[in-house]
Order: sequence, then C-alpha cells, then structure tokens
Amino acid sequence: MSFLRKEEHGSQVTDLLKFHQAVIPAICVFELLAGIKSPMHLHQRQQLLSLAEIIPMDRKIAETAAELFTTMQSKGKIIDNEDLIVAATALSLKLPVLTTNKRHFSFIPGIQVL
Repeated sequence: MSFLRKEEHGSQVTDLLKFHQAVIPAICVFELLAGIKSPMHLHQRQQLLSLAEIIPMDRKIAETAAELFTTMQSKGKIIDNEDLIVAATALSLKLPVLTTNKRHFSFIPGIQVL
C-alpha cells in the first residue's frame, strides 16, 4: 500500500511493474480492492493490477499457508492469514516479498524480504 501512497518503495514497485517482473498473489487483489469507494481509486488499482501477473491460490499454496499457520502458531506468533498466503505464494514461486510489513514476514522461515 505504500506504493499507492508514493512512499518509500514506490520506485522499486514502479520498476518491477514497468519491466513485467512483478507478480501479485490473488489475495492481494482482495486487499487492494476491498473497501474502495472512489471510482478514481478503483480505476487506479485496477490499472496497477493489470501490470502484473496475478497468481491464484492453488492447493500447493494453500497447504503451504496451512503449514506456516501451524508452525507460527506453535511458536506463539500470530500472523494474518493474508500474509501467510502471500508468504506461501512467494515460497512456492521462490520469489522474495516486497513489503513494508517486515515484522510479520521476518518470522517466516525461508522468506526473503525486500
């Protein structure tokens, strides 16, 4: 969301999108579009989504997210389900996660956070 507010990672995201090097987990489509009331903001976010490949949550990603949930819960770490799905998507594709929420993702083994 910092990208949309033109904060710190904005140029990184712009470059990734410009060179078609970004993927967006399907759960992030929900996060980006949920609660939007302005037609202008909806249009902007739909344009953003059109620049990247949207990765659907398949069985492998769902199972990985469930395993992460169980592992994190056993360690007393509560992480939003959406973030677990993002992490599982990244692990499945062997890609890093570009996020400003480094705290949640830093707990997840095997995730490279940018």
